[in-house]
Amino acid sequence: MRKLATAAASFSAAVFISLKLLPPSFVLIAAAAAAALSLFGLLLRIPARRRFFLIALSLSAGFLWVGIYKAVFYEPARQLDGQTRTVSAVVCDAPLVTDTVTKLPVAVSLAGHPAVRTQLYLYDDDSVSGLAPGNTITVTARFRLADTLYGEETDVFLSKGVYLFGTVTGPVSVTEKSTPVLFFPARVAAAVRDEISGLFPADIAGLMRALIIGDTSQLSRASALSAALSVTGTTHIISVSGMNIAFLMGLIGLLIKNRRARALVGIPVVFVFMAVVGFAPPVTRAGIMQIFILTAPFVKRENDPVTALSAALLLILLFNPFAVGSIGLQLSFLSTLGMILVTERLDTSLLRPLARSKILQRRFLKGIVRYVAATLAATVGALVFTLPLIALSFGTVSLVAPITNIAVLWACEAAFCLGVAAVVLGFIWFPLGAAAAFPASLLARLMTAVIEFFGHTPLAAVYTANPAITVWLVALYIIFGAVLLLRLSKRHLIVPICLSSVALCIILTATAFYFDSPALSVTALQIGQGQCLVLTSRAATVVIDCGSSSGKDAADILTKYLQSRGRTTVDLLILTHFHADHANGVCALLSREKVSAILMPDSAIDSGTLSEDIRRTARAHDVAVVEMTQNCAVTAADTVLHVYAPLGDGGENERGLSILCSSGDFDALITGDMNAAQEKRLLASAELPDIELLIVGHHGSKTATSEDLLQAVSPEIAVISVGYNTYGHPAPETLKRLYDRGILVYRTDEAGPVTIKSSA
Repeated sequence: MRKLATAAASFSAAVFISLKLLPPSFVLIAAAAAAALSLFGLLLRIPARRRFFLIALSLSAGFLWVGIYKAVFYEPARQLDGQTRTVSAVVCDAPLVTDTVTKLPVAVSLAGHPAVRTQLYLYDDDSVSGLAPGNTITVTARFRLADTLYGEETDVFLSKGVYLFGTVTGPVSVTEKSTPVLFFPARVAAAVRDEISGLFPADIAGLMRALIIGDTSQLSRASALSAALSVTGTTHIISVSGMNIAFLMGLIGLLIKNRRARALVGIPVVFVFMAVVGFAPPVTRAGIMQIFILTAPFVKRENDPVTALSAALLLILLFNPFAVGSIGLQLSFLSTLGMILVTERLDTSLLRPLARSKILQRRFLKGIVRYVAATLAATVGALVFTLPLIALSFGTVSLVAPITNIAVLWACEAAFCLGVAAVVLGFIWFPLGAAAAFPASLLARLMTAVIEFFGHTPLAAVYTANPAITVWLVALYIIFGAVLLLRLSKRHLIVPICLSSVALCIILTATAFYFDSPALSVTALQIGQGQCLVLTSRAATVVIDCGSSSGKDAADILTKYLQSRGRTTVDLLILTHFHADHANGVCALLSREKVSAILMPDSAIDSGTLSEDIRRTARAHDVAVVEMTQNCAVTAADTVLHVYAPLGDGGENERGLSILCSSGDFDALITGDMNAAQEKRLLASAELPDIELLIVGHHGSKTATSEDLLQAVSPEIAVISVGYNTYGHPAPETLKRLYDRGILVYRTDEAGPVTIKSSA
């Protein structure tokens, strides 16, 4: 069996190298070199020559498969890149309708080539009404490769087998409504989603859809739960994975005691479950490993977890090599590997001393201790290899993950099993399903309350935005790695555990003192096309705007920045105006951070719904809202903020606030998105001093940052908050005006987050 593990691991390594490290033109060369190396290995007179041959041959196969797969499945997508074509396509899943756009997964048919998975974007909801998986449609769309999003390279869609985006430019017509067997699981998934929405209350339905079938479309990023899941390290409960397969098999185990009968029922049930959730890499990995376990008695082999894990990865990459870039797949495999290598040993070392205790002879207490020890061992095992990847990818290190998992996993398992039962019974007779859904809803609410409680606990997580945390994490792994290599006894672990805990406390304390400076600090965060500014002076924290139109979570970026600097409260949030790229992260921010007050333009003249969403969320979190109708001055520690009321009555940009921040001899001006005409009005109505810092208006638009403004305030430094956009920001004309005056210019798309401090 370990030969299969060796071959699968080598093949997977070649796929990873091909897609992540090698230039595309070198892939076939690498395949030929590995094949030659395998033949050379047979000539070696060493004991491991057969293993050497197997590794080299598997590497060659991996390199070759990537080349073949790209030529057959990915090259047709490249041929459509940049073209507007009328094509025939088959609907792969139910449409996902949002406030601004409808997303429709389809397989585009191309003559002489396999169908290409594509995500269509439609702006006419009527075009998709009545569409179901398996329908054949004709559509005209403008296509582009799915390897970039908002100007940045991404693996997210390629790893799911989606190779094209298509912006629909005409009506969608249905040419055939038949349902091939291939799309039956997608229809079942759609029916399950609808059944869950009907059985469960609106506040719980989104969580239950995520828990049962991994559909997170109904979980708002602005909710307190979404933020708490990340902070507490419990995001895995809404990502269908090995946990759900284990719960499912546990439910089958309760109903079927015979081992062979359980396997005969379990294998098709696991496969159908994998199909219904769309063969997502984490659940596919878990499903394949579970099938290995179930079939082991029939082939008279002991189950080998390492072989099963390697074989699962091999099968996934055979169907889609690009899946190697999926962060979900990487976390799933690393967590499983950690549980294979660490969890059982840790569980034994925790339970063995406790089993000898006379206090725990009672069955009830022993059961609780076993659950706590098993959950703690599983959590630690899963984190051993995933924690560095989580820190690198998400910038978060949860300190409460073990205790939160202990507190909620029992409820998660019960809610999943009852939820599955409710859906099945609901299809048979709705009242039966509703009866089973009631206790599941209670458990889901309990989970939510516990996760949100731990998520709002001080120091629930630390963030790698603070470089000292990164250093601490690296040192932690070095220390414990040395303990393992030296094979020290368990009592020797006490010293490194205590030292690492004390070091973390020192880092957090020093961080709070370091950033508690009397100087005014102005930071423009890197959030893509949008604006989010952080002003700090002593203990005061002021945020100006929080929004991005580049698909980035402005609230998440802001929260990590603040907490990595020991700041847990926003004393004042100022919104210049209600455009999404300045304010669409506010609701999420209110759910994640304590905000004392919001200062914003008069929302009565706002034509959109964003201002109402912000007011409603502010009321829910008991945040004071002040709507500006006249100029005012606000003092924050040693800084005075002069906030100027809107000066125009045109579009949203003309109805925005502008702010002058003054601390000693340092002045900074923020003008939001106001244009040159509004800048003239500001100069006429306010006495502006010469300033040191200008936050360039409207992301560097040619209609802002006029000569009149530059001449009047004479800035020394200009910061442009900008990201990928199709507007041409920052405009060459604006940059020329700044450079001609000798102003030092910083751009967040080039320099990352930019911080300017006063000398005080």
